[in-house]
Amino acid sequence: MNYVVRPGDTLYSISRRFGVPTDVIIRQNRLQPPYILYAGQTLYIPTTRPPGPGGITLEDLDRRVDNLEQRTDDLDRRVDRLERRVNRLMQR
Repeated sequence: MNYVVRPGDTLYSISRRFGVPTDVIIRQNRLQPPYILYAGQTLYIPTTRPPGPGGITLEDLDRRVDNLEQRTDDLDRRVDRLERRVNRLMQR
């Protein structure tokens, strides 16, 4: 994707925003030391999907959702086990 550099952007901030290593951005855009960016400059950012809110890539978001779903499933199993134990105790 193409990204237009904004005032205050650095290679580091752009790489963090898109989850792409700085050396990849440098190589893809054939930047030369001292790697000075200017507002309005267009950079190619090699991403597989566009970033979501807050600069989080959709891959990161998918990974986080998967992790939360796994944790929720684990908590559901724990609650089920506790309910069974409570029911057994109540039957005594």
